[in-house]
Amino acid sequence: MTKGTTSMGQRHGRTHILCRRCGRNAYHVQWERCAACAYPRAQRRRYNWSVKAIKRRRTGTGRCRYLKVVHRRIRNHFKTDIKA
Repeated sequence: MTKGTTSMGQRHGRTHILCRRCGRNAYHVQWERCAACAYPRAQRRRYNWSVKAIKRRRTGTGRCRYLKVVHRRIRNHFKTDIKA
């Protein structure tokens, strides 16, 4: 048996699978614990180490198709063009 870098290339099993709560590929199969949200613990795992990284993936960084439409509908008081 060798140890070190050569044995690292022989690993084929999955360490992490999708988490049921946060949906990220961070649920450890053997430990049965999510590395991202700490599922099944009741309190969510959340740290403020990287504020920039959190800002990169929060609401408003994507297309926001629905939010654009809702904002316009709020200004018009949710009126529709349907005439009875």
